[in-house]
Amino acid sequence: FAGPQAERHCIRAFRESSRLRGAADIETRCQLQRKIFGEFSSSSFGDFQSVFSQPQEYIMELTFNQAAKGVNKEFTVNITDTCERCDGKGNEPGTKMQNCHYCGGSGMETINTGPFVMRSTCRRCGGRGSIITTPCVVCRGAGQAKQKKKVVIPVPAGVEDGQTVRMPVGKREIFITFRVQKSPVFRRDGADIHSDLFISIAQALLGGTARAQGLYETINVTIPPGIQTDQKIRMSGKGIPRINSYGYGDHYIHIKIRVPKRLTSRQQSLMLSYAEDETDVEGTVNGVTSTSTGKRSTGN
Repeated sequence: FAGPQAERHCIRAFRESSRLRGAADIETRCQLQRKIFGEFSSSSFGDFQSVFSQPQEYIMELTFNQAAKGVNKEFTVNITDTCERCDGKGNEPGTKMQNCHYCGGSGMETINTGPFVMRSTCRRCGGRGSIITTPCVVCRGAGQAKQKKKVVIPVPAGVEDGQTVRMPVGKREIFITFRVQKSPVFRRDGADIHSDLFISIAQALLGGTARAQGLYETINVTIPPGIQTDQKIRMSGKGIPRINSYGYGDHYIHIKIRVPKRLTSRQQSLMLSYAEDETDVEGTVNGVTSTSTGKRSTGN
């Protein structure tokens, strides 16, 4: 070929050669990736399940007071941790490990693929550089074993039902979810607590004092005259510690007026006298009749 025809032939030949070289380069890179990632996935380096193992979860039961005030509670956990017999080395105590001949003790091997040279974790020893000839009888060479451990959990004051905390145990971590029992006395609303206080009719009418059970101590409550049922008395700072801030919540005491089921003859007489003087009664009162001159007891 000569002239323009020869030039076009040379251009086509160059493009075809470049295309073939590009395809060969792509295939070389794919082989390299398959080799590298395949070896990683078969080695301990690629054992993602062991590297990213999920922490174990436990449920801890607490009384209302334990959750409100905080407590150090002993707890037993079953956890996979560093083997105590071999200290995590994997070989039986008193025995020695052999140097890995595959990687020469470096823990890394070299992969040659065309123009690329890559280093990866040794497939024979898993990157340790040595081979276990006499595995530990407890962990069988794994370096970790299931263990039963007693730990003391510092439960923070103010923890709520369903809250979860993370705690280290050995070289591992565990999650603990709290289940708080209901109190027969207190009701909780965040850091505030509520309780009921039963008082007599005389206390409700005339006022006075009453003793109420508090979270930390017995509380002397002042009853104002004429207090109504379900009226609340606030005891500031007598609630639960605020777990995410400073200070304490409040204790709200709900007044309940206790009505006697039976009266003595004197009490009944006095109540009838009181009923005769009432002016804001809707309906009737047993034992009292209404006349043109006013209300009178039926006994008069």
